[in-house]
Amino acid sequence: MAMASSLRYTSPLAQVAILGLVCFCFPGMFNAINGLGAAGKSDPTITDNANTALAVTFAVCSLLAGAIFNVLGHRAMLILGGFTYILYIGSYLSYNAVFVITAGALLGVGAGFLWAAQGAIMCSYPEEGNKGKYFGIFWSIFNCGATLGSLIPLVIEWHNTESHVSIRTYIVFMVIMAIGSLLILLLLPPTQVIRDDGTPVAVYKYSSWTTEGIEIAKLFADWRMLCLIPMFFTSNWFYTYQFSVVNGGGLFTTRTRALNGTLYWSSQILGSNLMGNLLDLKHVSRKIRAFLGLGVLMVAVMAIWGGGFAFQRTFNRTSIRALAEADKIDLANSKRYAGPVTLYALYGLFDAIWQTYCYWMLGALSNDTQKAARFAGFYKAIQNAGAASAGQVDAKKVSFMTELLLNWLFCFLGVVCAIPVAWSVQNTGKSVGDDLDPDKSFSLSKAAYGHESVAKPAVGQTTTLDVEGKGETGDKLETTTTQILGWSETSEEQV
Repeated sequence: MAMASSLRYTSPLAQVAILGLVCFCFPGMFNAINGLGAAGKSDPTITDNANTALAVTFAVCSLLAGAIFNVLGHRAMLILGGFTYILYIGSYLSYNAVFVITAGALLGVGAGFLWAAQGAIMCSYPEEGNKGKYFGIFWSIFNCGATLGSLIPLVIEWHNTESHVSIRTYIVFMVIMAIGSLLILLLLPPTQVIRDDGTPVAVYKYSSWTTEGIEIAKLFADWRMLCLIPMFFTSNWFYTYQFSVVNGGGLFTTRTRALNGTLYWSSQILGSNLMGNLLDLKHVSRKIRAFLGLGVLMVAVMAIWGGGFAFQRTFNRTSIRALAEADKIDLANSKRYAGPVTLYALYGLFDAIWQTYCYWMLGALSNDTQKAARFAGFYKAIQNAGAASAGQVDAKKVSFMTELLLNWLFCFLGVVCAIPVAWSVQNTGKSVGDDLDPDKSFSLSKAAYGHESVAKPAVGQTTTLDVEGKGETGDKLETTTTQILGWSETSEEQV
């Protein structure tokens, strides 16, 4: 039985697109304002400290967020997370150091919630042959938010001769984020999301806090996760250098910083789709695709960061402090601007292919929604440990060249250490049955979807599941009937 269209409201693709719009409004806008360097301010010190507080709480919360997701579900996690993004941007209206840093710490908690939910959905909703493509679609929509968000200060601040953005820019960002809160309500519970072949994307069994604690601890003994730590650690480390040194260090005028951000995030749309399509190549084994992806990353590491090394030799902290506003690089001076803006756009493309590969690899390790939530939490925890460390390196006024060389080294190690994991990748992973009780029956999550159980169908057997219970927001759900076709424990194909 095949469903009519991938664009159905209940299809994984439609839900991934809605999730992309949610992230368009929240982290997309956050990335836009952060991409200006110093969150649009002239001095990056307060923002560096706020980002450190954010990264520390993000790292800690991410480890727990996967467990919370497996009990509460994605809608509650996204709503709570979204509120903290609005609070953080609002803190810049007063620009009190204590308030901004506190809001940054709270945002770390909320971002942990949001990205754990996002990671679980992205790793488990798409079919195995579409994981890269679906992530590319999500990343494109998400980064359209950062691209549009970068255009907002570009337009508002076009004639601004100050070294910081105006209050109007922050207010516009807050309004867009408020719209994102409403979009969260359009996301369906996993039990109502049906793939094109008629199978559900996920059916949860109840997960207790004790079980989640044990499973999270096991991640630190999983050799695959340990090998991926350098890649995960690096994935947010380079933001500090790119945003606070290259774009926000004082080399560019305010409007040029805004245009740089626009090009940085728009190049991510290209990067994520190129890498996503490469990782989903038909008639090529998953292991070969894993190594192709690593090959592309290694070439990018050497070429793009090599270019960054050459550019970094042209300025340092001392020379930047001596620059008058009139001497900074401006977009009107095309001859002087062409090289730096090309490099900055390539930094954005590099970020996209790196993040796409990380998510694809996590999806290649398991299709189990509960495992995906834990994997995503682990990824974000390590990622933000790197971000916290990088923020403090910059806050301690380490030389720009040292920061660049650390980035280059960590990226190189990230690719090398991921090789054993790429070698271990199997051509298929567990799918629909992953979330199901291995015994004769399975239960929906008690926390989110009630207590109904039915007999697990045999391979090839068709049965129906009546689901009635309380949704994630506590509202009574209508009784629904979902047709579940027979499945294989090791293949996504209908049997």
